[in-house]
Amino acid sequence: MKFLSTALLLTAALTTAAPVEKLFTLVTSGSSTPAHNGLSLSTQSTGPLISNAVFRDTANAATFYLSNSTVHYEAPNGAPYVLALVGGSSVQGGVEVSVSPSGAVRTGFRIAGDGGLRASSATWGGWLVCPGDKDSGLLGLFYQDTSVGSGVPAGCDRVQLRVVYTSS
Repeated sequence: MKFLSTALLLTAALTTAAPVEKLFTLVTSGSSTPAHNGLSLSTQSTGPLISNAVFRDTANAATFYLSNSTVHYEAPNGAPYVLALVGGSSVQGGVEVSVSPSGAVRTGFRIAGDGGLRASSATWGGWLVCPGDKDSGLLGLFYQDTSVGSGVPAGCDRVQLRVVYTSS
């Protein structure tokens, strides 16, 4: 009887443990430019514990998870990176992957019913693919900052970011 009680307590403890977050990658779709569809989001370090959101091949896609409306980057070094919208003076708002984003919106993200990643920020007007770092030639992820203006900046293309769950 004591064994049964212990087994039931252990089972109850395991079933009430914190939920495991679903890991996913982010892939572009919906672009009018075919070359901007199917791009996998990754990171490019710009300094200690801060990176730009850039696009690379699928083999180098970054892994993320959503927790309490914050998109967390599953960093190889284990640091607590998050995805953040960075405001500025341009319609082409920056997207940062950082341990401590300053002056940025880092909460309010959600996965919509169609599998797209959305931001609840009042200034978020949609995702953009734009030329990124000139030295690397990588395309960057940006967002339309509606507090600055409307329309898609020259050289950029509006896209959807689709959540693709990994098998992990």
